[in-house]
Amino acid sequence: MARLYKRLFMNQKESNGNGNTDTKNNYNSQVISTDISKNIKDLKNAMNNSIDIISKEIMLFGADMLAAVIFINNLVNEDTINEHIIKPITRVSNSAANFTKSSFDINTIIDSVITTGSIVVVQTFDDIVHGILTGDTFLCIQGMEKGLLINTSEFKGRTIGEPLLEPSVKGPQEAFVELLKDNLGLIRKRLRDPNLTFEVHIIGRRTKGNVVLAYMKGIVNEDIVKEVRKRIQKVDTDDNVGSAQVLHLLSDNPNSVFPLIQATERPDKTVASLLEGRVAIIVEGVPRLYLVPVTLPMLIQSIDDYYENWIVGSMIRLMRYIALFISAALPALYIAMTSFHPGLLPTILALSIAGSRTGVPFPSVIEAVLMVGTLELLQEAGIRLPRTVGQTVSIVGGLVIGQAAVQAGIISPIMVIVIAITAIASFAIPDYSLGLSTRFVRIPLMFLATTFGAYGIIMGILFILGYVCSLKSFGVRYLEPVTPYRIRDMKDTLIKAPQWTFGKRPEFLNPEDTQRQIIKEKGSGSNKRKS
Repeated sequence: MARLYKRLFMNQKESNGNGNTDTKNNYNSQVISTDISKNIKDLKNAMNNSIDIISKEIMLFGADMLAAVIFINNLVNEDTINEHIIKPITRVSNSAANFTKSSFDINTIIDSVITTGSIVVVQTFDDIVHGILTGDTFLCIQGMEKGLLINTSEFKGRTIGEPLLEPSVKGPQEAFVELLKDNLGLIRKRLRDPNLTFEVHIIGRRTKGNVVLAYMKGIVNEDIVKEVRKRIQKVDTDDNVGSAQVLHLLSDNPNSVFPLIQATERPDKTVASLLEGRVAIIVEGVPRLYLVPVTLPMLIQSIDDYYENWIVGSMIRLMRYIALFISAALPALYIAMTSFHPGLLPTILALSIAGSRTGVPFPSVIEAVLMVGTLELLQEAGIRLPRTVGQTVSIVGGLVIGQAAVQAGIISPIMVIVIAITAIASFAIPDYSLGLSTRFVRIPLMFLATTFGAYGIIMGILFILGYVCSLKSFGVRYLEPVTPYRIRDMKDTLIKAPQWTFGKRPEFLNPEDTQRQIIKEKGSGSNKRKS
């Protein structure tokens, strides 16, 4: 039986390999012909004669010469094709006073005929097919061994709207969308520096998706750029890096519970990250960007911190760190205190908790597991349901279920309060992926508290800290600058120091240009460099 399974597996592997070989495009090295009819036929065959592939033949010089345009009607602006390609080339070719058949060549068409956007001279079918599939129009002329790819793309998508996962009270209300050119424009209009570099890569054997690396040349550490570029080029899959599965291939530790790549939908946060010396990965068709490297303190920061006074911003940020701890450990602390260490509680509070649990048939750990499980279900239901009813269902469902469970004597009122505080704390974490991580570590800490009490919680937290210290994001320690300790970078970690102290860029990113701003001393006109 084992031999049979092994044999079947090898046969399947061989068939998959043969299938990949057979399905590879056999036109990669094929060069276009001087015969227009053959080019149209071969191109349509290469794209399996799909119904959305349109070809139009044009008669030039009184039908002495033929031209053809080939495009996909769902991806192009046909008015652009008619007004800037077909009409000009027809009008010019039929005007014998300007051109003759012998002088009508590729360079003449580029310089004097076509009046639309970018034009690329192509010769191989691989380039032509890829261009047509990305919204370009292919122009070929009878007797010419080269053709033209003309940019006529018109992709329809959402208009720029407000951020959904990262709302801001005082910050800009613009968010990235699915269109790549719109996302690049949102960055470019905020960062008018010629050193802003967009580097395009094509990922996916079948999807042929565009992935753009954005970074500030002269600021970013080139080693980080090389590492990001190397990992993207190593991705070999049918899909592009927009899918979560392939994005994990770029991570240092794909099995990490904590996010090692930061996703954002805010252009202002992206620009601030680029100016710090980080790299943005922009994926076509995805309404968010991915920032690398990332550290845990970066995930706690919010854009609103920088629109408030440094004292207020520091207080709010410290509250987020407290919320991070509460979201992960509060149910475990409740279990440990009620089951193992009631003596650590004030006498009145201990008696109140004991009185509220009178008649409850389950131990505190079962209570906590039931309520945490219900909370997770309500959160998922609120996300999956339509927006108009999702929030109502999650809030009303929580109130109804909690009240009914308390009246039925299944759950104690104090447990409902504990879980409610835990849920509110998890919502205070700015990064959605980090919030999911705290929801994951909550359950192991609860079982450790059930087994060992407070000692189990301490052991669990020490293990989590050790695990987090071992993580890296593109060569940068996950707990930088807390460990290794860098006093200069601590000004924007646990607290947000005054703006005039941010004279240097983060040291742990090792930027080429470390100077961020030059501050004038109070009461004088001289400049002072801040560290």
